[in-house]
Amino acid sequence: MQPRFSLCFGLAIVLAACVAPQIHAAEVPTPVSVLGHTPGDDFYLADYEDTVRYFHALAAADPARMKMFTVGKTTQGRDIEIAVISSAANIAQLDQTKQAAARLAKDTDLNDDSARELARSSKVVVHIDGGLHASEVAGPQHTMMLAYKLLSAKNDPEIDAILDNVVLVLWPTLNPDGQDMVVHWYRQNVGTKYEVSPLPALWQEYVGHDNNRDGYMLNMKEEQVVTRVQLDYNPVIFYCQHQTAPFPARIWIPPFSDPISSNISPYVRSWLNVVGTNMTAYLNAHKMPGAISESRFDNWYAGFMDWAHVFRGEISFFTETALYEYATPHFYTVADFPKPYQDLRALTMYSTPWEGGWWHLKDAVDYMVGGSMSVLDLAAKNRETLLYNRYQSARDNIQHFQKEPPFAYVIPSKQTDTPEAAKLAQLMIDNGLDVYASKDGFTANGVSYPKGSWVIPMDQAYSAMAKELFERQKYPDAIELGTSKSVDLPYDVTGWTLPLQMGVDVDTVTDPLGSEQRAQMQKIDKAQAPAASAEGSGTVFAVSHRVNASFLLVNEALKSGATVSLAQEPVKTAAGTERGAFLISGLGREKLDGLAQKYAVGAIAVSAPSNTLPIKKARIGLYRPWAASIDEGWTRWILENYGFEPKSLYNADMKSANLRSRYDAIILPDMSSRQLMDGFGVGIVPGQYAGGIGQDGLNNLREFARQGGTLIALNRTASAIIPLLSLPVQNILNGVKSDKFFCSGALLRVETEHSDLPVNFGLSTSPVVMFQGGPVFAALPGAHGAVLATYPKQTNPLESGLLLHPEAIEGKAAAIELAYGRGRIVLYGFKPQFRGQSHATYKWMFNELYSYDHPELPPIGAAAPKKDESASSKVPKAAADDDDDDYPHE
Repeated sequence: MQPRFSLCFGLAIVLAACVAPQIHAAEVPTPVSVLGHTPGDDFYLADYEDTVRYFHALAAADPARMKMFTVGKTTQGRDIEIAVISSAANIAQLDQTKQAAARLAKDTDLNDDSARELARSSKVVVHIDGGLHASEVAGPQHTMMLAYKLLSAKNDPEIDAILDNVVLVLWPTLNPDGQDMVVHWYRQNVGTKYEVSPLPALWQEYVGHDNNRDGYMLNMKEEQVVTRVQLDYNPVIFYCQHQTAPFPARIWIPPFSDPISSNISPYVRSWLNVVGTNMTAYLNAHKMPGAISESRFDNWYAGFMDWAHVFRGEISFFTETALYEYATPHFYTVADFPKPYQDLRALTMYSTPWEGGWWHLKDAVDYMVGGSMSVLDLAAKNRETLLYNRYQSARDNIQHFQKEPPFAYVIPSKQTDTPEAAKLAQLMIDNGLDVYASKDGFTANGVSYPKGSWVIPMDQAYSAMAKELFERQKYPDAIELGTSKSVDLPYDVTGWTLPLQMGVDVDTVTDPLGSEQRAQMQKIDKAQAPAASAEGSGTVFAVSHRVNASFLLVNEALKSGATVSLAQEPVKTAAGTERGAFLISGLGREKLDGLAQKYAVGAIAVSAPSNTLPIKKARIGLYRPWAASIDEGWTRWILENYGFEPKSLYNADMKSANLRSRYDAIILPDMSSRQLMDGFGVGIVPGQYAGGIGQDGLNNLREFARQGGTLIALNRTASAIIPLLSLPVQNILNGVKSDKFFCSGALLRVETEHSDLPVNFGLSTSPVVMFQGGPVFAALPGAHGAVLATYPKQTNPLESGLLLHPEAIEGKAAAIELAYGRGRIVLYGFKPQFRGQSHATYKWMFNELYSYDHPELPPIGAAAPKKDESASSKVPKAAADDDDDDYPHE
């Protein structure tokens, strides 16, 4: 019996080994076994905790092929987790794969032969995520199904090839906070009449939809984490899921509509088209009709989070899958389609029209899984070519800027707002560029620079990012000349030049950097502004009003019990002699010196001027509508970060009487008149979230200003309150069509007026503002106040981007401060705090957020005082354009 037992035992071992893969796959848990539902089920959405719980269950079942990593924290404090999925052999070699990816991405110590060999022997890293926009709910649901599909497959040649050749970095979502907010909102409403009602809040803290507009500025924690992980893993492909397909298409796929930046590698531009056409073919082969390309989606704006990576050589793109609402299904007939699509005729970029029918969340999940599988399949089949092209992208960029200007950019360490200059240099580091600090004696273009200036050589792999952000944007000539169709008008910002927005000088180096110059540069990991301190002896210290960080210092000083006033005559500061300087007293020398060092803002002892304006922190209210305003979120984030402590005012607060007893200043962020007054309609959302400020709120705002409060209205809201409050001003663009004026978002030059007014203290005489669909003002007879800024007369104000028919606004008012009873109403026809980018114009908002005795305002039209000669008239230098905006053709 013993020999028989041994034989059976041996056979069992052999059989177990033969069927091990099948047993292994069978042990992978299904979503329903963990969640009680399958992602895509009608009326069910998994929240972030559910999603991560399922990911961990998969990783526990198959630890050799799936690893979980915590990569950061969200704004609300949740862990951001990612999964890495590949073959067991690839997971075991993950660190080596990351090192190889970095070498190829940056052309580190490689030549063509060694790069080919490295590409041949390495695996390709691909990023796929569950999306940014939390209301587009299918994305996080699809990531669970994708992970399950990859790990549960048995003897599937396509998936085996993917796992052998691809290292997938799979993000459950890029917006964990938002996923929870939206899912929990849907869960409480499903089965009620409010089942598909919109969330009455921003579904990412502060920014909502604009989380996909923070791609280079990296203001938000989530976007910082995403970028750090990209720089760690260096994926060749970055694929982000969205859900706003042009109806009736079921999914929008690249190629993108024109225009596209010439700063992007031609390898990336070409692969974007290949990825898209391959995806359409893949979906058609799997009986998923309705894919459309081009249509309305372009990627001109560099700040899209799912696009900015192209400037580092990644094939970065998104798709837009169809969505009804949440997990609620919907039935469509052809009669619901727009007229041009009702004939179901095939088009070049819509080759397999969708014919209508039910659309379930599962359909969206299936399309997303199909899109992701097509990308993984493409990467597996083209692994070596993709990796070698990534190297070629870096190599060609380096070689191009070794021969052609710009050869470098220099950010001088001594300028009007040096801490802002340091921020810009740090932003380049955070975006993956090598930044150097100059030593004594460094020169470029024959100019000597102070020690510690920041130098960004262009002969590095990711320098296209610097060029894209530093140069002025020139939108294609066809639209500017009026020869293009109206459909070609852009829908987002067309100019974003950061030196102009931030008020920072950046010099373009047009002469090659020699070995002697490079020897006078030292690579840095962190850009720090030059050290500052409190200097001199005395009891009163002057701090420059021109430096944004001064507001941080002043607000902390006020909180510590200091006395602060504004000098109404020129005084000496660390940034030069200026009118409007902050004068600080009543604070211990040691404390003030600590603040100066903390914020890198110098404080200089001065004799107390005779003419000063005492200030104190204002009680600030910020209107926060239930029909959420992204501009409100950005405003709140900026004010909190600068120590202004705004309080959110909801509809009920606005409708409460005696606002003036509780607030000194109220900000109305950018929104439409309907959003302000009416908000969500009755029956659209639960009753407590319905409506806007209404007539009661409007009357209270009117009384607030009459009783001495300061009411600040931004952009479209400034236009909205003109008729609502019967202000003696008109918006000259009201009702104007795009054939007479158009500007979806561009940087325009303005000229400040009334430099004697505290609202203009610290601003240059000709700042650049972000104009984005706002009003332009003309005062009516009887108006008392002051024009704060105008667009230049008989001069096109455009600095960067697209502006059609500039003559419509030349010489007209961009900002006005009106006397209103005992108070003020301030109208800005632009966004002084645009997306946390337009740092140079923050002061227009900050200056109104202190309590002080406002000077009496004359009738508008009275001669403005002579411009303050101490105010800076220097225009921040953006990078100069070179004649060759493209890479050599190959």
